[in-house]
Amino acid sequence: MQTPEIAIILNPGSGSHDEEFVKNARAALEKSGRAFVCLETDPGKGAAPAVEKAIECGVDTIVVCGGDGTVMSAVNALGKSDADLKLAIVPGGTANLLAHALEVPLDVEGAMSAALDGDERRIDLGACGDTLFALGLALGLTERLVSGASSEEKERLGKWAYVKAMLEEVGSKPWTFKYTIDGGEEQTARGVAVVVANAGTISGNIEFAPGAKMDDGQLDLVILHHLNPLDLVRLGWKALFGALKHDRALTCVAGKTMQIKSNPPLDLQIDGEIVDKRPPLEVEVRPGALRVAVPNEEQKASLAKTITEAVTGPADEKGARSRLWLLVPVVALAGALVWKSKRK
Repeated sequence: MQTPEIAIILNPGSGSHDEEFVKNARAALEKSGRAFVCLETDPGKGAAPAVEKAIECGVDTIVVCGGDGTVMSAVNALGKSDADLKLAIVPGGTANLLAHALEVPLDVEGAMSAALDGDERRIDLGACGDTLFALGLALGLTERLVSGASSEEKERLGKWAYVKAMLEEVGSKPWTFKYTIDGGEEQTARGVAVVVANAGTISGNIEFAPGAKMDDGQLDLVILHHLNPLDLVRLGWKALFGALKHDRALTCVAGKTMQIKSNPPLDLQIDGEIVDKRPPLEVEVRPGALRVAVPNEEQKASLAKTITEAVTGPADEKGARSRLWLLVPVVALAGALVWKSKRK
């Protein structure tokens, strides 16, 4: 029997397990001519048992099909193992945060193409206690955006469930945070949110942690000091055009190790999932800890052209219109915020 080269992990509890999804993923693998094995997540243990089985099978690549919870379960299992396997993602959730950060196409065919014929890169991972993360962790408002978007709302509204949750948090009162970077002097700040970021952008263009890169060997601490309606509109505009770093509502600092406290101790989300942990937190970077599959330049160019032309028609200036169409939800959000403020 031929030793499998690839393990594909499916989550029966997500959209990545419907008949059409599985059929397309298997078809891509069969067309490639590479030996593969199909595995499923465990309802209680996530992707960890499947990753362990894949390692035992001797594969080189694990293709994870599912949402952020499934993907991050696999990231943790791979990051804690001695095996240096490559992770590929076929997005099947609502937010698909890591897939966006790595510019992985959201359709099965495009994602499988990147998994099988794309490029490879190494990214850093962060560690908070015994939990690893690829994107970041958050306290305060950013955590409440995740916890405030219920499963029913995400099913019904999709990504707009997070916008709804954000509207409900505008005007939140700040908390007190204390932090230490690389063993330096403890600093105190007031803010509505703290993010420790490994990645700086989501959805390809939208910046949320200025300067953060997934392969620079450090993490970035971002403190959002306040968020009123005008802040949200201004920050949304700057996020689209990569100009957040010098905004008056933000403090940004980078380092390899961080200690974070909050008063009161706030709930925590890591890579889009709520975890049972509260400050004080000990956080550190693990440089180059994970191999990932990403689209090659040809695949990225093809995807960008398809998206841009589908939304705006052919653009004369590369990327210009693809960013401008993203202003639509920002304008809509601004209008909703003005309406909300007038009703108070």
